[in-house]
Amino acid sequence: MAAAAMPLAELEQWLQARVDQHPAATGLPMLDGYVAAIVAGPVSMSPLDWICPLLAIDADAFNHGGTPEFAAISAVALRHNEISQILSTTPNQFAPMHRRQP
Repeated sequence: MAAAAMPLAELEQWLQARVDQHPAATGLPMLDGYVAAIVAGPVSMSPLDWICPLLAIDADAFNHGGTPEFAAISAVALRHNEISQILSTTPNQFAPMHRRQP
């Protein structure tokens, strides 16, 4: 999955280009908060139920590797796993992504 994932900077540009499709996140800070809420939430959710609205994609995108949509799904899944690992092993080290001003 890591090889298929787009870099986070590219994911942010991809999300911003999809604004007219109304993704739940249009930037990395929002995406990161959304994924952290999914990880820390009180119930488990199917990835289809939260990744599709997060990225404004159809569920069929999960079935087609080599597409920008699949690369975005892979990037989100990797971030989900990273947040889950941090929160379950060293929660004090979790730092959400924030937009920093110069």
